[in-house]
Amino acid sequence: MRETTVEDVLGLFCTSASARERFEGWKTDPRRVEVAPLVLAHRTRVLYLIAEEDIEGVCRDTEHALGQVNRADGESVREIVDWHPDFAFTHTFHTCVERIGAVPTYQQFREFALHDADGQRMLGNPSKETIRRVVEAGCPQRYAQAAMRWRIGNAYYGFLREVYTLVQLRLCGIELSVHPLADALFRVDAWIGRCALSLRVGNRKFRQGVDGRKIRPEQLLADLLPPLQFDTIELEAATTFGQVHVPTAVHLDQVAARLLGT
Repeated sequence: MRETTVEDVLGLFCTSASARERFEGWKTDPRRVEVAPLVLAHRTRVLYLIAEEDIEGVCRDTEHALGQVNRADGESVREIVDWHPDFAFTHTFHTCVERIGAVPTYQQFREFALHDADGQRMLGNPSKETIRRVVEAGCPQRYAQAAMRWRIGNAYYGFLREVYTLVQLRLCGIELSVHPLADALFRVDAWIGRCALSLRVGNRKFRQGVDGRKIRPEQLLADLLPPLQFDTIELEAATTFGQVHVPTAVHLDQVAARLLGT
């Protein structure tokens, strides 16, 4: 069975002094006492077995991840709009996939976060504690809950977008690799050989083109030798509420041609 381990990630992305310093800082961060052992032991396997009909079925059948929350309410609580649990969302999504042996619908993911022991400590309990804290600080309960649903729901849709891209490019003959450490620490969504791929939806607040506040993998990994190549799939903002926003066939054909060329 094909698998990707932390050794694969470190062997490719942790070969410069700055990258090693970033990794060591993450591994020894007191907030990562529970995080690091789980992520370092993670092996990506199930995602390489996902078929096209599997991911399309999840995208079609999943419960609406944003519920009835509108953008205004979802972005009304500053402490939650930018909330990052100690376990990055990608850690929780990848752990859930390997645990249940499939890409989860939102309802399956919620079940994992609320009732699985690992899911509870990674996301379920921290999200409840965050809601409790902002409510105690004066935020109405319904706005706190709406904001958390918006935060987690959008992260879930982003993960489905990444899996959809992984599967579709594999059908083009491109066997991308993925691992939550590469995603969370080095901002690399997937890679093949020495080419790192990023997938994002244009949003100037966060990261669009060369602007935005999020650090790009090209910056984090600029001093690796031999150097990496970088490619990006950037989508326009979604126009349909509550649907998984995935790359079009044109996006996929274009990036496939570029990756095959490298």
